[in-house]
Amino acid sequence: MTSVQIRDAQVSDIPLLAYVCLQATGGIFEALYQGSIPGRETSHIVEHLFSRLNATSSYRNCQIFEAKGEAVGGLHGYPFDASTQDPGDPLARADRFHLVRPFMELPPPSGSYYVSSVGFYSNQRGRGYGRQLMQEAEAIARTKALNSMSLHVFERNSPAVTLYKSMGYEALGRQPVVTHPLIRYDGQLLLMGKSLD
Repeated sequence: MTSVQIRDAQVSDIPLLAYVCLQATGGIFEALYQGSIPGRETSHIVEHLFSRLNATSSYRNCQIFEAKGEAVGGLHGYPFDASTQDPGDPLARADRFHLVRPFMELPPPSGSYYVSSVGFYSNQRGRGYGRQLMQEAEAIARTKALNSMSLHVFERNSPAVTLYKSMGYEALGRQPVVTHPLIRYDGQLLLMGKSLD
């Protein structure tokens, strides 16, 4: 059996966290940030999110999944209500805000522990690691005295939806995905949640 470990993220994990974010968000972050810093790769631009210590996007709100001593995936989550105090992002372009309209039009999952992204390198998927990271997220939520979980997921991301449903998550709302060449899914964006009571 593979030796696995989940640990708190460190500054050196920020490139992996950016990768996870880009994979998990299905192209939303590519569409939001591409070209925000001329001549810089989108993955490097997205890294700034995890460097912002005064925001919920900080690496301090992330967990790293290691298999055989190697970091292979990660999770970013936080109490949703803390995000209402986040400072604005100077690299987020106002002319692209319409891309996140579906997220804004769904009911805010107040009082929950919100899983912003969870993912792994492609060669590490399908090994049950996602379930282990989600169980860790639920354990963290309980230590913060939060009794519910929430996340957004593209309905057409069937492996992720299947995992969440198998863990007791239910759809709380849905909105049409905004069409954009960099967004890899169409159809519906789901808000899913689960009670920890």
